[in-house]
Amino acid sequence: MSGAQRIVAGLEAAGVTVAASVPDTWIGKLMAAVRESTKIRAVDAAREEEAVAIACGAGLAGGRGAVLIQNAGLFNCGGVLAGLVDLYRIPCFFVVSYRGDARDPVYYHEPKGRVTEPTLSAWRLPYAIADRTTDLVGQVAQGVERAVESRGASVLLITGEDLA
Repeated sequence: MSGAQRIVAGLEAAGVTVAASVPDTWIGKLMAAVRESTKIRAVDAAREEEAVAIACGAGLAGGRGAVLIQNAGLFNCGGVLAGLVDLYRIPCFFVVSYRGDARDPVYYHEPKGRVTEPTLSAWRLPYAIADRTTDLVGQVAQGVERAVESRGASVLLITGEDLA
């Protein structure tokens, strides 16, 4: 099973019913795997904030939502995280492509990578960095459960390697 398929298996195991996305190159590969799922509805959004609202709507309707976006898109979500997810205590799990970290071969993403973890820490968002060499399915399921238990956001950072 590819890493993308294992991430989807983790979403399915955790009961995610909707995955909303503004795909980049890496997330596009993940969304292709989501579209093969019979348990998760894939929804394309025009903006990242809209993807968060869609995932939150799934939670309010009795399902579980996930947001699949790039780290640059996550930076756009400060207002919706504070004004929707945090304010109304809605579980919202994020799979975020970690562009610009040490494993990203594209040099122009480096400024985004440099501020990703400090931004998550400043926003007090719990996060983990995926490790495809271990139980990727479990890492995803644990992230979803963290969001549900905390009634807030939880982030799993992935790279292109994690999707292989």
